[in-house]
Amino acid sequence: MNGLKKSLMALALTGLISTGVSANVTPEVKEVIQQQLLKIIPNAPQASIEQSQIPGMLEVAVGPLVIYMSEDGKYAFNGSLINLDTRENLTDIAKAKARTQAMAKVQESSMIMYPAKGEQKHVVTVFSDIDCPYCHKLHKEIPEMNKAGITVRYMAYPRSGINSPSYFKAVSAWCADDPAKAMDDAMAGKSLPKKQCENPVSMHMQQAQYFGVNGTPNLILDNGNMIPGYVPAKELIQLLNQ
Repeated sequence: MNGLKKSLMALALTGLISTGVSANVTPEVKEVIQQQLLKIIPNAPQASIEQSQIPGMLEVAVGPLVIYMSEDGKYAFNGSLINLDTRENLTDIAKAKARTQAMAKVQESSMIMYPAKGEQKHVVTVFSDIDCPYCHKLHKEIPEMNKAGITVRYMAYPRSGINSPSYFKAVSAWCADDPAKAMDDAMAGKSLPKKQCENPVSMHMQQAQYFGVNGTPNLILDNGNMIPGYVPAKELIQLLNQ
């Protein structure tokens, strides 16, 4: 359960937790499950608890983290639940739904925006690192995505950590008079004027941990699916339009 404990700790840091309500699960059962979560880590955030497709097993979502627990709270497993008739990964579907709900709580004003041209068809949120070569590659393709009706939103995830050169580059971009232009320059390898201001970079880093991001670029689509790594614009556009 160490992985679950670490994930819950990350969730508790962010304040992005939502409380789920399901008429199919009694308040008494929910309380049992919540108390078990509290045994794993004190101050565990409130979970969304629903009946799973398996009788007697509950789907427990804490932000984008989804696990399964018995109704008596004695047993839990962290893995994929597959419908063998349809071949659907029910856990992935639940996680996508949870990501969508969690991402909706992130203030768009904290992001660097590249709006769609014309009608907006999709929104893609990218956790990006200015010093990541594949982030540079993806950035060059933003105009193609914008032209296809895709808004691209940047959140900062300097992988080398707080107070690293990458971190201060991100801060300078977010603090620039024109953050999008500053990001364009930074992704093209240009040096940015060093700036400091009240900024969301460290908060974005916590949110990256919350969403389970472990590399860059990391894309969260508007359907809640997460893509860990670079995808060419043409493939991404095709995927979103399916």
